[in-house]
Amino acid sequence: MADVQAAKRYAQAAFQIARDQGTIPAWRSELGDVASVLVDSQAAPVLADGRIPVDQRLAMVDRALDISPLARNLAKLLVQKGRSQEARAVSEAFNRMADDAEGIAHARVTTAVELTADQIAAIERQVGASLGKRVSAVGVVDPAIVGGAVVQVGDRLVDGSVRTRLQRLRRELEGVR
Repeated sequence: MADVQAAKRYAQAAFQIARDQGTIPAWRSELGDVASVLVDSQAAPVLADGRIPVDQRLAMVDRALDISPLARNLAKLLVQKGRSQEARAVSEAFNRMADDAEGIAHARVTTAVELTADQIAAIERQVGASLGKRVSAVGVVDPAIVGGAVVQVGDRLVDGSVRTRLQRLRRELEGVR
């Protein structure tokens, strides 16, 4: 399990460098590459194995990653510190910071039936207008909500589902007894 706080600290350092140099898009891509090699590749178990000398593991990182020197140094630092398995969490934390800086919010829209691309686009526009940000929405189907929609953006939740309305009505009716 990734140490979320540590991953966030690495991501913050990388983000400050990227922002100062104006290279946020390049860092997004390169951190994705770092995560792929350090977490998802066949070499990942070897890179995370503390029994293998660190200089050999760092040499593997040099051979596997054709990225900027600063991003490669971050990858090497993760390997040296025994945090190579946290590379995906670093990449995700960096992307959240970059999205926030660029005014992009991510929404999860849960409905009882699948939404069309036009419906998702309309929700993105409406939520974006209320937040003052560009919104990228992902649709999720959950038949248990019966109807309506549940929209989650970060830690904000707007529950307009029929299930929740029915639950509220039930509580009100039970309270009347």
